[in-house]
Amino acid sequence: MDLVALIIGIFVGAIVAIIAIALSLKKPEKPEPTSRYTKNWDLKTLSNPKIVAEYLLDDIDIPKDAKIVVKQCKDNNILKGLDVRYNPNVRGCFALGDDRAIVISGPFKKDEVAVLTVEKNVLSRLNDVFYEYWEKGVKPKKL
Repeated sequence: MDLVALIIGIFVGAIVAIIAIALSLKKPEKPEPTSRYTKNWDLKTLSNPKIVAEYLLDDIDIPKDAKIVVKQCKDNNILKGLDVRYNPNVRGCFALGDDRAIVISGPFKKDEVAVLTVEKNVLSRLNDVFYEYWEKGVKPKKL
């Protein structure tokens, strides 16, 4: 009986040691980043785009279904046919979609440095900011 208990004890001990070593070698998974830095962003990647632009400078390809709140625009011709409101209190530049946002570091123009994010709290806050500006914005008389 002592010999059988000894063999079972060695066998169980070996199995426990193997499991412990396997678990210690397993690397934790890296979570997917919720934000990333880029200079190559495109408004066409956003579904139901909402745009806030303190300064809209360049000839940017703005989707026709976009809602835009702008403080200043270099060329009002790019806003023709779009759903636009002017608001002199706008600060910052970002474009918001249903599931992601592009936060631009400077004026709204091509190749400007931006951060793309899918962080839910950031999207929620940017959506609130957009609608605050939108509600206080004024529709242009004529574009």
